[in-house]
Amino acid sequence: MLMYEKSGGNDMTRIYCCITGIVLLLFLANFGPIHAAGGESVLKVGSADKLTNILRTLDWDHEGPYTAKGVCLSEDIEITRSFTLAAKDVVVPAECSKRDDCRKAVTMVIPKDMKGVKCVRIENVLGTEHCVQVDLAEKSIFRLRGKLVDTHPWTYNFIPVVELVQASVDGCQPGELQCTRDKTCWKSFNSYCRYCLERSVTTCACENEKGLLPDRTSCSFFISGDLMCLGKCRDGQCVADDERCR
Repeated sequence: MLMYEKSGGNDMTRIYCCITGIVLLLFLANFGPIHAAGGESVLKVGSADKLTNILRTLDWDHEGPYTAKGVCLSEDIEITRSFTLAAKDVVVPAECSKRDDCRKAVTMVIPKDMKGVKCVRIENVLGTEHCVQVDLAEKSIFRLRGKLVDTHPWTYNFIPVVELVQASVDGCQPGELQCTRDKTCWKSFNSYCRYCLERSVTTCACENEKGLLPDRTSCSFFISGDLMCLGKCRDGQCVADDERCR
């Protein structure tokens, strides 16, 4: 334990430091931060309860074709013993609870071929299959992201989704773009441009992996979940004629 040993030290200071040491040890016992290759921190988790507690601390993103900002991710998480996580046990984020147009039940998204992670139960939501129960194997490593996915113009405007993301120490698949800042992988340049580079939708509509698209190139961008704007590139920006898109 941490102790204050200086001669003549204050008793209250010794007590405070002792308590601080106990709290730190309890935290390490629950989550066990270690360091992976490259110095990244890893949280060691051995139960569904501890995993859902981590989800409670996350800031949930808004996600739609019009969003352009960095994503919020947990640290790398290593599963120390196999267990099952059910979506029904994940608390709906407060913002979703306050909205009449947000589905009051969480679903999950799992990348294809993620090692040690298997969806064992699916549910049809708005005509699309969503994972609602997942088996997590011992030694599997991943990160978590909470997001409110825009589903305009369906029954719900938003669905709360827990996304399992590859660990920061994992590499991207061939053809994917890796964000240097957070080691996320993106299949399309437009998504990489908006979520990694954090450029506007009008800018990303007139860029690709090679740079700016020529002026007068046809382009498109979304300003809401159900309104796409059509235009032409001009000085690196997608300019639309529709006044709603300006």
